[in-house]
Amino acid sequence: MAKSGKNLIQIVNELQDKLQDLGVESLAIDLPQIAVIGGQSAGKSSVLESFVGRDFLPRGSGIVTRRPLVLQLINNKVDTNSYGEFLHLPAKRFVNFDEIRDEIVAETDREVRDSTGISPKPIHLKIHSPDVLDLTLVDLPGLTRVAVGSQPKDIENRVENMILEYIRRDNCLILAVTSATQDLATSDALKLAERVDPKGERTIGILTKLDRLELGSDARDILTGNYGIHLKRGFIGVVNRSQRDIDEKKDMKEALDKEYQFFSQHPAYKDISDRLGISYLQQYLHQELSKHIYKLLPPLKHRFELELSELTAKLEAISEPLVESDKEIILSKTNEELRKNFESAVGGNGSGNGNDVDIKKLNGGAKINVIMNDTYGNEVNQLFTDEHQMRHDIHVAIQNIKGVYMCIFPPDAAFKACVISQIGVYMCIFPPDAAFKACVISQIELLRKPSLVCVESVAYELQDIVRDCIQTIQTFTPIKEFYTRLTLDYVVECKKRCKACVEHLIRVEKAYLNTNNDDFMKLYKESGGMAAKIAAQESTSSSDKPNDTISHTDN
Repeated sequence: MAKSGKNLIQIVNELQDKLQDLGVESLAIDLPQIAVIGGQSAGKSSVLESFVGRDFLPRGSGIVTRRPLVLQLINNKVDTNSYGEFLHLPAKRFVNFDEIRDEIVAETDREVRDSTGISPKPIHLKIHSPDVLDLTLVDLPGLTRVAVGSQPKDIENRVENMILEYIRRDNCLILAVTSATQDLATSDALKLAERVDPKGERTIGILTKLDRLELGSDARDILTGNYGIHLKRGFIGVVNRSQRDIDEKKDMKEALDKEYQFFSQHPAYKDISDRLGISYLQQYLHQELSKHIYKLLPPLKHRFELELSELTAKLEAISEPLVESDKEIILSKTNEELRKNFESAVGGNGSGNGNDVDIKKLNGGAKINVIMNDTYGNEVNQLFTDEHQMRHDIHVAIQNIKGVYMCIFPPDAAFKACVISQIGVYMCIFPPDAAFKACVISQIELLRKPSLVCVESVAYELQDIVRDCIQTIQTFTPIKEFYTRLTLDYVVECKKRCKACVEHLIRVEKAYLNTNNDDFMKLYKESGGMAAKIAAQESTSSSDKPNDTISHTDN
């Protein structure tokens, strides 16, 4: 069964890829597979990454998995190096697993417009490695109860409906991941699994974070089947890497050794340690999926034969394939249509008689105009509305720099000439110069956040424009997908460059302060009166206080 099981899983993986290429997603989702479900902090990502032995999944707060990820693990003894391949990028091999994470994020953004939205369209990823067992897993979005920030109000229903679309099918085994620190009776994953698998025949329970239970507590009863919740395939316990281990990128093998030591030495688990841990879980899932595929082969074969006959009939009805000249014409027309759509969406050319101008809503170009000239301008202006506070900060900085030493303020011509001869090209408005620099640099730093947000907002609108423009083109679906991937990747690359440019400009402005600016010179002229006023106030304040030292001397 091991050898035939391995072949069966590989055959199903190939079928899944072919059906996805043909656009027959309804059949692809019906193939035997294992769906991974759980809450946002249950530890799903850690379990999947432990199977591979690498960090490759996006992490962060909120819903990180926004599209189903069909993960095919392929045991490859020939090539000792691990690598990944995406179905949408068949010619590219990813050796750097950080790049795999980046591509998952990028491909998600290509399909999902809103950064807090989700899409049921899956991403297909193959991991080839000598350290994995053949396995097919579907990583689904984490269950959530409350919409956070800009998330849609119905995000809970959207996520549940997407998960149910997978796990309600009899072909699907359910990997319900729950933290051991949580009461099983409140586990969202187990509750959802029970709705479609009330007898617990297809559900495999995973308990994570067993090492984080309170001292004196353990999950032995759950793992040995002596708990109120019974699953035919039982519960398997694992130990996740801590967040600190993840942040410090500690070696995965070291984490597995640590897990083995925990189970083999813990008094509640040491006699069942051979049925716990990531290594055992991966072997168990490989065996269970192989058996499941073997069981479902007869009905699957019949259904595929029916679908094949229907597709054959459709293919016979299609005319002869296009010649090269026809393909060039189609691409040329597509390019021209995309260009016209983009120009129309951006607007601002001032041509036309007004009949084709939308009067109901702003187009993409108008939205970008508002972002850059209104929204961004207003946010920047709000940063510098309190001039009195700014002057107060400057005065405090001067006093702190001066300390107990007397400071000439403002400088007379002779002192100024001496200072300039010493500091070269740097112009000093008033000594000490460090006080002025400290205040101005802090003001320049305030520009960083709204500037980067502006870049992000403009890029978001450009992505929306591109999607809408391509969607209206009358051409073949693969051509649309190619243009979408190409243009959106270019927008993302430009966004990275623009953010780098903003960061560079901030550093440039902070590195050299233009003290010859007219506004600065005006402040310099006013500083004399300001200093005199401050000095007079301090003198008055000091004279009002009794001088105990002088009185004592006089006596």
